[in-house]
Amino acid sequence: MTKAIPSMGWRSGMVSLCMVLGWGLPLCVQADLVTSFEGLTLDPNLYLDVPDPDIGTIELDTVNHNLRFTGPGADLWDWRNGLPYAWTDIPQVGVGGVWRAETEVQYYDTSERGRIVGLTTYAGPDGAGGAAMGQEFTFGLDHWDWPNGVWVQGLGDNQPGDSGNLANELITDLVDLRMDVTVGDLNFNTYDFYYKQWDDVDWTGLGTISYVNEDKRVALFFKGNEMNVSFNYFNVTAVPEPGSIAMVGIGALSLWLVRLRKPARA
Repeated sequence: MTKAIPSMGWRSGMVSLCMVLGWGLPLCVQADLVTSFEGLTLDPNLYLDVPDPDIGTIELDTVNHNLRFTGPGADLWDWRNGLPYAWTDIPQVGVGGVWRAETEVQYYDTSERGRIVGLTTYAGPDGAGGAAMGQEFTFGLDHWDWPNGVWVQGLGDNQPGDSGNLANELITDLVDLRMDVTVGDLNFNTYDFYYKQWDDVDWTGLGTISYVNEDKRVALFFKGNEMNVSFNYFNVTAVPEPGSIAMVGIGALSLWLVRLRKPARA
């Protein structure tokens, strides 16, 4: 006589599945920062580097749930010039691993020109930055001149990774930006850049640069005149390798099947 599987068997199996996924996934992906600026305080992994509040400052908007940059602003080329950054640590991944930074930027007072806002990397400490202090590039939504666009712009020498600037015309005040970084030997990293508008499904590739970069921070930045922009979310994560996820899934499924097949006690 075949013994029936207890009615609670599938539930215990699901618990086992969740537990295995909970144990295994952190080994292949680590979410250093995932925030849409909900709540009354900043995520504890997000830090504000504000060298000169008279130049610009950063505020958490707890009503509209975004991070707002305000102030008269300044240029960012050879020097930081007191501009504020909101930063987190670059995820620690091994050679061949990938980490990702993603955000959405939104302009207000769109008649203003001379502004670029988006993502960058720099080494720190607070107040450091600019081409003369190791910062290599910015990746942002450009309202500096006409037409508008998204671009990766080298600082100082105008050559990010000695490959020239990357740019596409895009007439918009709201855009999502994504940067995927593949870590190479001796910090010779590859940076892939993407963008999309809020109602797009797919990302559009902007281009790739490669160079040696030992920066420790990835940051939200503003350069230019009359800051009045917001960031609507900011995610910085290690990207799991497909094989790692598959192995975790196979192991979890196997454990679940074993539990389901185990006969009930008499």
